[in-house]
Amino acid sequence: MKKKALLGFCLAMPALTPYQLSAVPSREITTIVVTAVAQGRSAITGTVFGEEHRPVPDVYVELTDDFNSTINRAKTDAAGRFAFNGLVSGRYKVRALPYGTGYLEQTQDVVLTSVSAVAGSGADRQNIDIVLRIDERLNASPFAVVAGVIFVQDVPEPARRLYQEGVRNLREKKEREGFESLKKSLEIFPDYYLALDRLGGEYATRGGTNRSYYEAGLVLLTKAVDVNPRGPSSLFGLGWTQYQLGLNTEAIETLTRLTTLAGKSTDAYLWLGRALKRASVMDRAEEAFKRANELGKGKVADIHWQLAGLYNDQKRYTEAANEFELFLKAQPKAADAEKIKALIKQLREKAAAK
Repeated sequence: MKKKALLGFCLAMPALTPYQLSAVPSREITTIVVTAVAQGRSAITGTVFGEEHRPVPDVYVELTDDFNSTINRAKTDAAGRFAFNGLVSGRYKVRALPYGTGYLEQTQDVVLTSVSAVAGSGADRQNIDIVLRIDERLNASPFAVVAGVIFVQDVPEPARRLYQEGVRNLREKKEREGFESLKKSLEIFPDYYLALDRLGGEYATRGGTNRSYYEAGLVLLTKAVDVNPRGPSSLFGLGWTQYQLGLNTEAIETLTRLTTLAGKSTDAYLWLGRALKRASVMDRAEEAFKRANELGKGKVADIHWQLAGLYNDQKRYTEAANEFELFLKAQPKAADAEKIKALIKQLREKAAAK
């Protein structure tokens, strides 16, 4: 008799929302949930798009309820489509998780409301588009030191498309195709600042394997600074490249300009300090390193290394030992940690002997 009564209760029970379920006594919840899910006829379908409204395949899409509990997870097909079926009325969140694609996570709210004269027989099917945004940090020049700096140019559309294609190829690790697209964009519009800045930066960062890359970067970044004298990334890239090529006077001038434009850039002051130290302008070098350390909140190991070397050269042994200790604190797994500890001991002994 009890079984028949329970069965009748379940058949008569309309589809319940998460809010209604919370009011049902715990001993009845298991049976009610099974019945409600079985009656769920609503669905959420959609497509995930990327740049230029292109579908993005193989992206995980997660469905959560109004309490942020995961209900289901799907993966987009070759056309960027996904589907969640067998749902009941309620509020949901659909979250695209584009791991490893260069896109940012995107969430969209969906409300399913089924209306029917017969309880539990209605259905609501919602189709949505999720348009992903690129993580702009991945589009930036290798020497980007300040976010949000915009330089406006009237760029011919073919050059703009080639630039975007080049950036996308570089983001996808297609180096040869990326370089070719950026070069073609500059053939169309030789003063294209973003293309000059990006291609110059890409060449310069590869200079360690081939000096000609430094030289190509120097030419392109010099042109970029001529086009936009207030561009922080091209100024930093140019100063860094000048330093690598041994053009120390030029590097000091360029990096000093940069610190006036990007006064809160740790890297700008660090590399200015290195150039000044190489030129034996020790007072200014120390000042630049200390400013870099302040901006970096004491957490940048290379700044402590540079200060330690500067103090050691000046026979300021206690200060040098202190900076080497801070270096190890910032980089505890340094390859030469034991040698550095021995050096710290020697420096303290020298300081005591003075």
